[in-house]
Amino acid sequence: MISILLCGLIAVVCFITGRRSLAAGLTAVLSVGYVYGIARANLAQTGSHFLFDAAVVGLFAARLTVRRDFEAPRAPRHLVWWVTLLVAWPFLLMAIPKQDPMVQLVGFRGNAFLLPFILLGAQLSDDDRYRLALSCAVLNILAFGVALAEFQVGVSAFFPRNAVTSIIFMSNDVGAQQNYRIPSTFGSAHAYGGTMVMTLPLILGAWLRPRKNALVGILLATSILAASVGVFMSAARSHALLLFAFIGFATIASRMTLLGRAGWFTLLAVIALLVASDERLQRFLTLSDTAFVAERVGWSVNSGFLESAVRYPLGNGLASGGTSIPFFLMDRVPTRQTMENEYGRIMIEQGVPGLLVWLSFILWTLSRRHREPDNGWRNARTLGWCVAFVSFGSALIGTGLLTSVPQTAIFLLTVGWIASKPSAAAPVRDTSDRRHDLVMAPRQAQWT
Repeated sequence: MISILLCGLIAVVCFITGRRSLAAGLTAVLSVGYVYGIARANLAQTGSHFLFDAAVVGLFAARLTVRRDFEAPRAPRHLVWWVTLLVAWPFLLMAIPKQDPMVQLVGFRGNAFLLPFILLGAQLSDDDRYRLALSCAVLNILAFGVALAEFQVGVSAFFPRNAVTSIIFMSNDVGAQQNYRIPSTFGSAHAYGGTMVMTLPLILGAWLRPRKNALVGILLATSILAASVGVFMSAARSHALLLFAFIGFATIASRMTLLGRAGWFTLLAVIALLVASDERLQRFLTLSDTAFVAERVGWSVNSGFLESAVRYPLGNGLASGGTSIPFFLMDRVPTRQTMENEYGRIMIEQGVPGLLVWLSFILWTLSRRHREPDNGWRNARTLGWCVAFVSFGSALIGTGLLTSVPQTAIFLLTVGWIASKPSAAAPVRDTSDRRHDLVMAPRQAQWT
């Protein structure tokens, strides 16, 4: 009963904040997503599995009912059609009774429920991105504080052993002492590491913007440090590779001032020293074993993919290919054919047509190389494109890209942003710098 009331309260709060502004609504939803894992684990009730869903429903309802500003950014028509198609096909498949109706509903959630975040990402204004970057920075630092406590006193002090946390307590393969991977406040270590990487383009982009005050700069830099170390605490090798790719792209492709580049390399040096100081942060080094890597890739990308395409041309039913199923519905799930491959999961659940739609959308998205105006967000947009590119590629050797909380929501916001043509707006000032207001006020009075 408590969990149901909590779901209702969360939905109302996200609805109210979502009507105030898109950035406020997204901050509320992501805040729920950051604590979703630890709340679900400690509140052992069926309703606790729907806390994040309630937040998303509240936000979507708010954005559908709010009166839009004529000058506010809008999702381009082509992107709306793509999202409609991606949602409509799984919805049609729900009419085919290949699975239990409740299982089908869970499958729809894992295939389509979060996709409207793509449209929300296209509607973000420059001010929305800035506020969202600050919110993610604060959330990352708070999550790092919990992760550091787990790193010191143990995961079991925060997560009880039950059906919800089984994946956490099975992940004790870090270092010679077989330590646990650190989940922080998330449902798994992978969700923690993935969320940290997904927030970095926005936060680094905000950090590299000109005219920020010192305190904001410190906050953003601290968050970058906390998020990066958090990826190594999570011990998720795929997300460590994504982080390395992000660092490489950021170092090469970002436009930085001399002072900004000095700060960036200082951050990298601190991260390297921290990772080198503890064996528990070095699980990614197992990737140097080429035989292991080849076996792991072969396990994910195998001949079973083609066999499944021939056997299930229209799919085997939603949630039949690897979508995460709550423990209380497991007795309704027949034997599933799963693949450690996001595209294999989509193909088994949505069939060949669903996979082709997704591949077409990915190619279309990555080809939208719109040039961002020089308004302080060009770096972030470029880094967002790079992270999306690597994430779509890494989906060949893992699942969860479309179902991880709240990683998927942030990822889809990024996809919507890079797939949209930016508006030619004037340079955005840092609203936290009051000195800028004092300087600009007399000039604005003259212009009017």
